Amino acid sequence: MNGTSRGVAMSLLASIAFASFSWFAAEAAPLSGVQVWGWRTLMTVPGILLMLVVMGRWYAFTNEFRRTMDHPIRLASYAFCAPMLAVQMWLFGWSFQSGRALEMTLGYFLLPLVMVIVGRVLFKERMRPLSILAAIVAALAIAHETWAVGGLSWVTALVALGYPAYFVVRRYLQTDGVGALTWELTLGLPVAAWVAFAGQSPQIAFRSPSAIAILLGLGGVSVIATVAYVLAARMLPYGIFGMLSYAEPALVTLIAVLLGERISGEQWVTYLGIWAAVVILGIDGIMALLVSKRPAFIAARPWRRYPRHRRTRRERARLARAERRERRKDKDKAARIDLDPAAFELEHSDIG
Repeated sequence: MNGTSRGVAMSLLASIAFASFSWFAAEAAPLSGVQVWGWRTLMTVPGILLMLVVMGRWYAFTNEFRRTMDHPIRLASYAFCAPMLAVQMWLFGWSFQSGRALEMTLGYFLLPLVMVIVGRVLFKERMRPLSILAAIVAALAIAHETWAVGGLSWVTALVALGYPAYFVVRRYLQTDGVGALTWELTLGLPVAAWVAFAGQSPQIAFRSPSAIAILLGLGGVSVIATVAYVLAARMLPYGIFGMLSYAEPALVTLIAVLLGERISGEQWVTYLGIWAAVVILGIDGIMALLVSKRPAFIAARPWRRYPRHRRTRRERARLARAERRERRKDKDKAARIDLDPAAFELEHSDIG
């Protein structure tokens, strides 16, 4: 199995694990959505930190701390992004307990379309004709929902607008990457611990062997999903990675239907419109991939840095040789200065 095949497997594993988390969250009742978030965070952060150690990427965590200390303005990013990420994680668990998972998945389907528009407005990124068509179709679907029921659900809006704001702040203040994600989760640990152990939460969480099994399963799939997602991000081209990440909301939609949620008659127009817009955007991405190596899809959780040019082994060797030559020159220069400073100064002066 080559690197791309392993990356595809990791991406699908991440989508299945994230979708499985939704089932565990629904079964975790009578734990509330906030309590589910608390226990999830307490179990996820140690798993991610262990992953960084095993993968030899602990530097991503420590380097992010040093960069933030060197540039305190980056603290503003964490002041916004850490709470926003916590809210999104809470919403993911709460929506299944409240019968509003379909509204949440609609937000995830809307997310790439909103990101395309945000890229055009804030970062002057070019929108291709099919991207414009997808945005128009999505806008018509939202207009229908507004006309039919008075507007989009706040659950849908929180996902579709909250995540773009989160990513925009990260991009402006340069706190992207896995290291920043880990710190955002770590900063939530004190609140998560307080929520998890406050009141009757421990008694509810450990009330029976089956409850303990569900809680451990909730933490396990969360760690597996995050680790698999990060591995897939490293193994796959960004375009393929982004395209495959949308298997997750599709699977979550299926689980929501299996758990008893239904799309009403008028809502079908909205859902079919949004899904059609996502399909159009997907076709646009595939066409872009065929003619360019630049990212064509926006990942559902784009936590990794924008892909950089990776030097070949020959290029790295050439640069290393050039650096060694420069160091030798500097040493020769220092030695000549030490032997005869006056002669060196005369040789490099403008006289004569």
